[in-house]
Amino acid sequence: MHLNKWLVALLAAIALVACGSPAVQPVARVDNVTLSRQELNTRIDRVQHGLQKQQQQQGSPPSRDQIEQQLVELFINQNLVLGLAKQKGVTVSDKDVDNQVAQFRQQITQSGGGTFDEVVQGQLGLPGGDSSEFRQFASFFVARQKLAATLVTTDTVRQQVTDQVMAEASKQVLKAKVAHILISVPQGADAAATTAAETKAKQAIERLDKGEDFGALAKELSDDPGSKDNGGVYDNVQQGQMVPEFDKAVFQDLKPGETTKTPVKTQFGFHVIRLLDRSEGPAMTQEQAQQQIEQTIAQELQQQRGVAFQKLVADEREKAKREGRLVEPTYPTPAPAPTVQPHAQQPNGQPPAAPAAPTPGT
Repeated sequence: MHLNKWLVALLAAIALVACGSPAVQPVARVDNVTLSRQELNTRIDRVQHGLQKQQQQQGSPPSRDQIEQQLVELFINQNLVLGLAKQKGVTVSDKDVDNQVAQFRQQITQSGGGTFDEVVQGQLGLPGGDSSEFRQFASFFVARQKLAATLVTTDTVRQQVTDQVMAEASKQVLKAKVAHILISVPQGADAAATTAAETKAKQAIERLDKGEDFGALAKELSDDPGSKDNGGVYDNVQQGQMVPEFDKAVFQDLKPGETTKTPVKTQFGFHVIRLLDRSEGPAMTQEQAQQQIEQTIAQELQQQRGVAFQKLVADEREKAKREGRLVEPTYPTPAPAPTVQPHAQQPNGQPPAAPAAPTPGT
């Protein structure tokens, strides 16, 4: 009889564990990694403490519920990415993690937003910069960069950018060499100041008509810092590149060698314009095209890798849900990003990382 009572109690306990007691039920789970309510509450407390310590806050601090949603989202993304890295044979060595942690330390020191531990605790809710939890976060950070690099190669983007830029560079466009004198009109200037500027521009035209040198006059009178010391000259100006009034004077009204008979008014003030030469030719020289290619590659590579990486994680998330490998809470609305953190918002819906974080693949 006593044995039967003991057996019933044992079976009840096993059933309770199998079903998940409210006291031990995880808030979220990815594969065999769980986030308990106790651990989550501790992390939320750290973040709230960090927010309270900030002396200058912009906007209202996030609520506890908002912080929770952000931290849960980080937990899910972190473990999905680490799982994907393992699936695809992407390894993260201890040296990789050491280097990433050192980079975080340097960025935080340079930002002046608090000590390393304060930022790790206040931004991520982790115990500190030397904790195993933060090293796991650094592993995730390295893994997503390495994963993103496998999705879009530099050679692929270089070829795409080269084809695009060279196609644009070979287009035939109207180009001009032009000199101008700008008499600026400050924003909000009254009618008297505007009239005075126009009068000064008219006087410049009169002096040119009397034979004064355009370049010398530009150095004396022009308010355009980009050209005055060069005699007011801009070379290789393409049609449509300047403001409409200036563009019309150069490409429609003037012939090479002519100077505007009256000042041309734009949003910057009054211009005296002389067309030195006008021709048709390729939009860019080979040197300009190559420079454009090099300037564009890094940005395009970062963007394409970011898009591909987000799709990879989103697809894995849906797959994990279908297979029962992902358990996550349901919130009424998506959590808005906190508005009072001193560091940049992470991509892919993650809360702010310790340092300002680059896009995956950079």
